[in-house]
Amino acid sequence: MKKRFYSILIILGCLGPVLAGDHFAGLSSNLFLQAELSPRASALGGAYTAIGNDVYAMYYNPAGVGQLKRHQVGFTHVQWFQDVRMQNVSAAFKVDSRLVLGFGFSYLGMPSIQGKDIYGQPTETLTVNSSISQFSLAYKLHPSFSMGITLKYFRDNLAGFIASGFAFDAGFQMETIIPHLMLAGAVRNLGNNIHYETANEPIPFNYSIGMGYLLPFLHLRLGVDAVHSLERNWLIKTGIEYNFNKVAFLRVGNDWLSSNGFQPSFGVGARFLSHLQIDYTLYNHQNLGLTHRVGITFDFSFKKRAVRAGTSVKVLEPPKQLYAYVKNGKIHIEWSDVPGAGYNVYLRKSTDSTWKKANRHLLWAHEVEMHKPDVPVTIDVAVTSVIDQKESSFSRIVTVEIK
Repeated sequence: MKKRFYSILIILGCLGPVLAGDHFAGLSSNLFLQAELSPRASALGGAYTAIGNDVYAMYYNPAGVGQLKRHQVGFTHVQWFQDVRMQNVSAAFKVDSRLVLGFGFSYLGMPSIQGKDIYGQPTETLTVNSSISQFSLAYKLHPSFSMGITLKYFRDNLAGFIASGFAFDAGFQMETIIPHLMLAGAVRNLGNNIHYETANEPIPFNYSIGMGYLLPFLHLRLGVDAVHSLERNWLIKTGIEYNFNKVAFLRVGNDWLSSNGFQPSFGVGARFLSHLQIDYTLYNHQNLGLTHRVGITFDFSFKKRAVRAGTSVKVLEPPKQLYAYVKNGKIHIEWSDVPGAGYNVYLRKSTDSTWKKANRHLLWAHEVEMHKPDVPVTIDVAVTSVIDQKESSFSRIVTVEIK
């Protein structure tokens, strides 16, 4: 037992600075729970509580996946120090305009380690790996306010010492009365201590508050997080993202109030055909060297099939809920689901009597965004559902005032 105990100390000494976000060694167990999983978030210094809006947001603030416009699947490969590698697959499905469900699995492994006893003599070969499975739910209580929760199951194998447990995350994101300003908060890794043979260790509980601000005229998105954890009192994380026509991205971020000082991470991203995005992040640890993160995300929507052949829809209902509002210089329109239906969106000036269809092709998502007119105007919005080329009556009419 003593021999294995000393071997475990060697392993934890190797893994500590690796798993704790690439930046510092932690005092808690299962540091894989706080590893940076997203290439985009890592490039932004981890400042993702308020600006996270993709499938990876569930690892930082589960409310963030509520910002998704379509279903999304992501794959990540991380090359860490000493040939430590991590793989992640994540998926988020937009059930309707308010509800998003997310799933994720992460695995961390490293090469086998030759164990040694207290006299330096070789013993057995030691294996170390960790895995995390999680389920997330995000719900929009209001178009400007989302909440989310995550349940995760984790398992550690430290050279035969097995420990596992459950943890919870929770968070919110909200738009403020100041245009383009988001505020958010999250708590991560709420759970009991886990048991390694004769030791009880806390999991890496932490909480954060974040702010995100979009500068449309400069194509910049700014993020600032303040994070408190078991390992330190407060850590300030900042990130800046520049986008060129929403097809190319440059990112930089840094941790402040840490022992590393100014040691930024850098990232790039490229979007193809509006559905596929590739992201890469480089971080150079001052003592341990380079780490690399590569991620691929894919957006998609399911084309719905109405009913089985030979049947028909007697009464086709329009969406029962409809929201329309101005955000970030665009008109956002969201509606509730009608099973098996596609959708048409109709617009008119409130002073006109004639409606115009806004979409060329049938819509299969539950929301759409459109450019805001440059002049003040009041616009009426309505949505219809379509099944087997049969179209419902109009939904309730929502009015948007453009100032």
